Amino acid sequence: MSNNIFGLDGRTALVTGAGNGIGRATAIELAAAGAVVGCADIDDESCRSCADEITAKGGTAFSYTLDVRSQAGFESVASNLFLRTGRIDVLANVAGAITARGPLLSMRDDEFDHGLTLNLKSLVYGCRAVGNAMISGGGGSIVNISSGTVDGRAPDLGAYSIPKAGVLQLTRTLAMELGGDRVRVNTVSPGYISTSMTAAHYRNPDGTVNQEQQNTIDGEHSAEIPLGRPGRASEVAAAVTFLASDAASYITGQILRVNGGLAMPL
Repeated sequence: MSNNIFGLDGRTALVTGAGNGIGRATAIELAAAGAVVGCADIDDESCRSCADEITAKGGTAFSYTLDVRSQAGFESVASNLFLRTGRIDVLANVAGAITARGPLLSMRDDEFDHGLTLNLKSLVYGCRAVGNAMISGGGGSIVNISSGTVDGRAPDLGAYSIPKAGVLQLTRTLAMELGGDRVRVNTVSPGYISTSMTAAHYRNPDGTVNQEQQNTIDGEHSAEIPLGRPGRASEVAAAVTFLASDAASYITGQILRVNGGLAMPL
């Protein structure tokens, strides 16, 4: 019998932003690898839908309504998931969004603070909420989602790109602080991925997709990507699942870029 080092049988994972996009794909992929998954999202309906999809495929999942900007909310969800399964082995900090656009010098404090809380502080809250459970369980894997904006120019996106850059240092700091407790901490940095976030650029007023506009925007981005196409949420989810598994047992404090070659820092 072969030992599947990519499998997650017997483990419990908590995924934020599990209602849509990369978060949903990650929850489904982790479940497919054998993990029991806590699906957390501020959108209760989409979160339940994700958990139901996992269950329909033979997996085990629980749905949690969670505003990741709340430390207390995070702790409540983590506590409930721990009571149900007796462990938390994986945290996928996926939730995040572009909350404000515009020049940084003229951006209001509340706009910048919203982006900072959603895209950086919330990840700190998640790590705090599950850290002790991982330590008491003998280890675990935290995977933080950053953004391709940390490797390039991002004018008018300061409320998003600056916190996402902070995610890299959060990862390094926790990798050092938790390594002795066998908790690994890494970052996945997606490039141009086809999700509901990118779809906001080519939606019609009625919510439908403007296919011509999508083709134009995708084509412009694809021209700069060595692999010649946008990425898929499932491809980011596969990277997260790899980092969660024993196949990545000697990897911590690293950034894994899932970007089709768009950025290749040395």
